[in-house]
Amino acid sequence: MLAGRASDRGRTRPHIVVLGGGFAGLNAAHALRRVDADVTLLDKNNYHTFQPLLYQVSTAYLPPEEVGSALRTIFRRQANLTVRVGELAEVSWAQRVLRCRDNSTIDFDYLILAAGAETNFFGVPGMREHAWPLYTLTDAVRLRRHLLSILERAARNVGPDGTGSGCRPIRVVVVGGGPTGVETAGALSSMAHEVVGPAARLGVTLVEAGPRLLSALSPRSSQRALIDLCHRRVDVRLNRSVKAADACGVTLSGGERIDTDTVIWAAGVQASGLSRALGLELNRRGQIVVDPQLRVPDHPGVFAAGDLAAIPDTPGGPPLPMLAPVAIQSGRHAGKQVARLIEGQPLQEFRYRDKGVMAVLGRGDAVAELPLSRRTTGRYPLQFGGFVAWLLWLVVHIAYLISFRNRLQVLIDWAWNYFTSRGTGAILFDGPDPPSCDVAADESAANASAPQPRDGSDPLRSQEPGTARIRPG
Repeated sequence: MLAGRASDRGRTRPHIVVLGGGFAGLNAAHALRRVDADVTLLDKNNYHTFQPLLYQVSTAYLPPEEVGSALRTIFRRQANLTVRVGELAEVSWAQRVLRCRDNSTIDFDYLILAAGAETNFFGVPGMREHAWPLYTLTDAVRLRRHLLSILERAARNVGPDGTGSGCRPIRVVVVGGGPTGVETAGALSSMAHEVVGPAARLGVTLVEAGPRLLSALSPRSSQRALIDLCHRRVDVRLNRSVKAADACGVTLSGGERIDTDTVIWAAGVQASGLSRALGLELNRRGQIVVDPQLRVPDHPGVFAAGDLAAIPDTPGGPPLPMLAPVAIQSGRHAGKQVARLIEGQPLQEFRYRDKGVMAVLGRGDAVAELPLSRRTTGRYPLQFGGFVAWLLWLVVHIAYLISFRNRLQVLIDWAWNYFTSRGTGAILFDGPDPPSCDVAADESAANASAPQPRDGSDPLRSQEPGTARIRPG
């Protein structure tokens, strides 16, 4: 324990502050449940977001409350923990005091920094102003309302005979071919039919700057994802980057233009901007530099975990990726490190256990790559896909990642909604918004960027399963 700190402030036991209610913060706080100390969990929201399922909220498969959990409910049985809602403004390292934006202060003896990450638009002109990010629950709810609005507006314009402007395809562009982009594109491919039936169609374009999708997985899994999205009539553009965005579309590398008022950004995140206001050493990605014990150098009793921390995979090597399993394991380790300090025990180095990677391609289909042992390095030897991979994804994401709720109940509720409901979250509380840019009003505008078939047929109508266009660049 840091000598004298608790007694100097009139406390009878040390005070630990955990900054952030994401996966790292929750696991750090949970690891402190048996420590003789007062724990404060500080977050700007009073809920935790289960981020792996945000894309299902945005595409109206699940309502928001299925992926958000109140922090006080999660920790209702942890007597030594208090939840405090507030946004950190600055830290006085000398006085060991946090100041929030409402000018309230919180003193600390030990501090765990786990504020997570935020969307990174990589400086693409117009993207921040015109794209729909998908990283927070607020992002997902806003995007869901927008998608439902354009679908209802299209359905309203369909005549009794099934004709009219509403039956024309609505172009949606998803930027980023990682797990979030692939999962979102797959869900969007069937969203229109499941929400409004045949009254509207979504034409989904997935843009990826690299040569293949799911670059963190093997080429075999990447190819499987590509083929699956083609069967779902997703227009995949590989080796293409987005150079600019505006209210009516995006411009790709090479000058190609895609007209749309719905650009979903799933191309990357960066460490929370809070890291740049703390006066700590950062790496080029804005992450806080930590030692192998997750300590912040030159700041006794201060640790960092999750996306906010530059956790080396090997001594001198690159930091671990910004993934939920890394946040969970590092957060738990940081909490245990503080417990060891208080109990007078030596600290331990953090060792990440890689349990594999998975991505959902659509209802009942996924790809998975798993290690066969803890010592497995490099590419995962066990690679498979299909329904079995999807079942494994479901069990892991629901039963493993949500650590503080009744796992069986969450699994039953989510599986029931997923198997038996169509558009469970498809409630639009107010009327459809007017179009910000009427890109779907003209058939040629809706497909301006797509090569027109020589026979003059609708490119989207001509795409039977298995024949969707792949643009390798």
